Amino acid sequence: MRLFGLFALIFIMWSMIMLVSYFLIFIIGPLHINVFNNSTDGLISSIVKASLAIGLVVVLILLLGILKTKYLRKTLLKS
Repeated sequence: MRLFGLFALIFIMWSMIMLVSYFLIFIIGPLHINVFNNSTDGLISSIVKASLAIGLVVVLILLLGILKTKYLRKTLLKS
């Protein structure tokens, strides 16, 4: 039971990664934006998708870093 905190951290991290992956594939992937109704719509749609994906990955990395830091502080202060 000493490693329960570590297993919980790993489970939470994998859950977050799977949730973001699902969101990127099934929500952002099929997103289509029609602004001008011509050939630039594909470019605009791609830029919006890429921006959302990059932003989401940055937020995921920050949250995973915060979780790791909290776990390490808790573990190191406990010893």
